Amino acid sequence: HSLLHGVAMRRLIALLLALLPIAAQAMDPHAEAKGLIAAQCAACHYVPGVPGAVGNVGPSLKGIARQQIIAGKLPNSPANMERWLMHPQKIWPGHAMPEMGLTPDQARKIAAYLFTLDKR
Repeated sequence: HSLLHGVAMRRLIALLLALLPIAAQAMDPHAEAKGLIAAQCAACHYVPGVPGAVGNVGPSLKGIARQQIIAGKLPNSPANMERWLMHPQKIWPGHAMPEMGLTPDQARKIAAYLFTLDKR
């Protein structure tokens, strides 16, 4: 009986650990974007709300949603932010922003989060 209880407990713990990312996503709709930012952008940019995103190579992204122009040349909109995130070197060849290999879905999620940063 004790062995069976231990197996059931391990299965329950495994199930809870598997559900944890889903629960985190439900609690924070931008959790995936923050993870992408932490992995792809944090070394170069300060991004409010993203632990470890304290880079100072590129500009701070605090309040980016309020900016009129992004990347020095594009009107600031979610669509242009996505384009910039996916292919900065096509938009501005030789710019310091590297191609990060983001998918359209990843760029959309990051842009959506960045557009919440108008008050931060």
